[in-house]
Amino acid sequence: MLTKDMAMTRAANIDLPNKIISEAERVVITSGHHAVNMRALAAEVGVTATTLYHYFANREEILKKVRLNAAEKLNRGIRAIDPGLPPHQFLAELGRQYLAFARENENLYRLLFEASLDEGGAGDHSVLYFTYLAARGALEKMASQGTNMPDPRHGAMMGWMMLHGFCSLLMSGALPPAEGMTRESLEELFMRYYSNGPSG
Repeated sequence: MLTKDMAMTRAANIDLPNKIISEAERVVITSGHHAVNMRALAAEVGVTATTLYHYFANREEILKKVRLNAAEKLNRGIRAIDPGLPPHQFLAELGRQYLAFARENENLYRLLFEASLDEGGAGDHSVLYFTYLAARGALEKMASQGTNMPDPRHGAMMGWMMLHGFCSLLMSGALPPAEGMTRESLEELFMRYYSNGPSG
């Protein structure tokens, strides 16, 4: 229940929630999501740990906000892809945007796909699954153009699993070398397979 004192605190600190989220995001980027600590966050933004709980139920709620911000950052790159591209080219660009995000934002990527957090409501779902929905749309367009393939829903999920696996190997440094290929040429080969969709 929101008490009068809590309401006054909120009214006097309307920017504080954003400051808390920004600080949590900084910690995730520099040290990973496991390093986010309520007392440390409070100290960095200049309040008591108790004050944090006036705005957020727990650490998980803060991480969910950071996770949504990370998803929106990834989604902005995908939204910038020309929707008029042929489906194969659209998927190739989607894959490159996804790979670039993972490479440039390793700890945000890990928060997105490795942290155990509830997904929230329907609005959160559309943000977190935007990549899947964009890929599904491209596969549906392929199917409508006569490409023989399985259900686009299944193809989009299998494609994401391939993409996520490739990104995870890259970030871990455990990507095995391919005979006679540089990492760059291996990435390009992977993107050619990925952009073909489940039709091969």
